[in-house]
Amino acid sequence: METKLTAKKRHSVKKMSLEQRVELRRRYVAKIPRWRHPMVGYLTAVFLVGLFLLSSLLLQHFLGHFQFPATLFMLAVLFSALLWGTGPALFTLILSTIGLGYCFLTDSFAFFDHTWPERVTAISNLFDDWHTTVQLLPFVFSGLTIALITSQRERARLQALATEQDLQEYARELELINKRLEAADQSKDHFLSVASHELKTPITTIRGQAQMMLRRISKQAKSTSDVEGVELALERINEQTGRLTSLIDELLDVSSIRAGKTVLHKRSCDLRHLCRDVVDDQRLLTIRQIQLDVPAGPVKIEIDVDRISQVIINLVSNALKYSPDGSPVLVVVRAEKDHVLLMVSDKGQGIASDHLEHIFESFYRTPDAEASKKHGLGLGLAIAKDIVERHEGSIWCESEPGEGSTFYVKLPYKA
Repeated sequence: METKLTAKKRHSVKKMSLEQRVELRRRYVAKIPRWRHPMVGYLTAVFLVGLFLLSSLLLQHFLGHFQFPATLFMLAVLFSALLWGTGPALFTLILSTIGLGYCFLTDSFAFFDHTWPERVTAISNLFDDWHTTVQLLPFVFSGLTIALITSQRERARLQALATEQDLQEYARELELINKRLEAADQSKDHFLSVASHELKTPITTIRGQAQMMLRRISKQAKSTSDVEGVELALERINEQTGRLTSLIDELLDVSSIRAGKTVLHKRSCDLRHLCRDVVDDQRLLTIRQIQLDVPAGPVKIEIDVDRISQVIINLVSNALKYSPDGSPVLVVVRAEKDHVLLMVSDKGQGIASDHLEHIFESFYRTPDAEASKKHGLGLGLAIAKDIVERHEGSIWCESEPGEGSTFYVKLPYKA
């Protein structure tokens, strides 16, 4: 991918149309200071060549024999290239070559002793002598090398400017896409919240009516086959509406979490008692063996009791749900120096390592869970993770396929 991106940057200027190149060049020129505009360089080239020509002639006059007259002209080419670019550098090279050849490499180097027509004629005949041409070639090649390097530098700057322009356009596109995604996400959360609230009321009413009819039937002295059929149907209605209520509560929790509306009401609590209450309730509901291992002394901690209870219920119910009926579930509480550690272990199928990092994501269920007959939306662990993190704690899982899973909850004493 990096190779493709580099190639794209390298050929970005080549693929541009003429209008795009002109616009890119205009933007490049607009970013440099006014005194570095190429037109200023052309005008300054005449001044520089004239100044260095006069300086060389004066040195020639006072020293009698000037060994390196091309040095000052090369400086003029170098300054023009560095400050104004390739065009002014080539223009300076042409002027310098003419001045150097006329004043120092011909017999007419006595510059001020000739009239203007004689000077023009000498310039036109400057390169007729191959001796003069050969002596000027190193200077010309050096100047062309400087111009070539400057051209490459300008091209690199144009490519950088083109890349910057592409990145800005890409950033604007990403920002627009992010805004659309945020709007869609907000609309989805709003829909979930409204739909959950609207569904909860009629489902609660249906469940209440079913429970009321069950109580009436249970008070009747005699029961017939018809009454027994109605009673069974009402029990199923009560069971399924209870499941729907639980799912709706999870959706409401997710909506509150994403909207940032979850508020914690913390108070001091003995975590041993909270775990014992949850374990006792789960034993009654499932008639399963749940072992509880807690310290002898109190484990006082500042938590939102209802929310942490929700976390423990979720972990214990998942352990019961995804482990064999005859296997026990172990709940352990350990009081450490600066935190409390809660562990829930089961002897189920376990979770593969490539799924462990995803199990706390919303709506995620492992392939084994999807294939099983156990119902769920994959929201329980995501909600538990948010609750624990809001208590400034952490939650994770350690598991080996075929050996069961252990979920850990680490909570500070004062969150």
